[in-house]
Amino acid sequence: MTMRRAILFCTFSIVLAQAASTTPRPPPPADPFLDPKNDPYNPLRYITSNTLTTIALILYVPTTIAYYFNIWKRGAKFMLCIAIGATFYCIGIALRYILHSHPESKGVFIGMYLLTLLSPCAFIAGIYMILGRVAGALQMGQYLIVKPERLTRYFVFSDVGTFLLQALGGSMMTSQTLSTVNLGRTIFLIGMALQVISFAFFTLVLLLWSFKVQRYAPHVWNRDKIAGKPWLKDWRWLDASIILSCVGVLIRSFFRAAENIQGGHGALSTTEVDFYVLDSLPLFIAISVYVVFWPGRFISALEKEDHASHELKAPGHPSRYDGAAN
Repeated sequence: MTMRRAILFCTFSIVLAQAASTTPRPPPPADPFLDPKNDPYNPLRYITSNTLTTIALILYVPTTIAYYFNIWKRGAKFMLCIAIGATFYCIGIALRYILHSHPESKGVFIGMYLLTLLSPCAFIAGIYMILGRVAGALQMGQYLIVKPERLTRYFVFSDVGTFLLQALGGSMMTSQTLSTVNLGRTIFLIGMALQVISFAFFTLVLLLWSFKVQRYAPHVWNRDKIAGKPWLKDWRWLDASIILSCVGVLIRSFFRAAENIQGGHGALSTTEVDFYVLDSLPLFIAISVYVVFWPGRFISALEKEDHASHELKAPGHPSRYDGAAN
């Protein structure tokens, strides 16, 4: 229901933005490929590269498919929000093929822009959910500075709120009216700033939790190492993956904020390489790391081990030392 309302909200915002597009413009150039940088009908101010688009999809599409496979095979349905977000991000990237041939297509640009701008909010929601579940599986929730039962609820609520602000601002920025574009940019930056603050706070919560578990519960921190598990099954690598994921999202968030501060025709907005290096690549790292260190695999193993440990400690259950004692 939330996703449906968000889509309706974005659609309504786009309609309002387009209704306000009354500023007259000169006639379109005869050849849109001749001078795209100075073409007022080309919102990107460059011709998208099919080569770069293909490279991006070669990275994102298999990763997205791997998400759906892992959810089906290894569980962790909460990761579905990242899978869905990645699906929409792939669609946004694929629309750049159309922009390569039709660089002045406003409708395709709006679709591409909003999909690549807003779908990473689903990545963030997924990352929020991982920490609470890992802390719960390890029974280390006492080291979180936010109560475990409130952790996911608080941050996901924050993510939805900032998503709606960015959706409204992003939609208004597609208008041709300067005042509407400026207002939309302000609303978007407020949403982005609040999201960055919230996500930076979450990253702090994660880092403090990792530090406290390592310092005050070394038996838990080193449990997989002590058990002789291979590094691919050591839960600390999942912890490191979450931290790396947070870094990727923060890099992308700062890029988007700087891009909109510069304006629609700034250096960051009109350079395609910047989009891929500072947006697509950090986000790809942020989500692809979980393909290897799948949260469901670790959480399921931790819960099974904890259940087995409780059974051994249960009254009347034969201890593994009973034979030695006799």
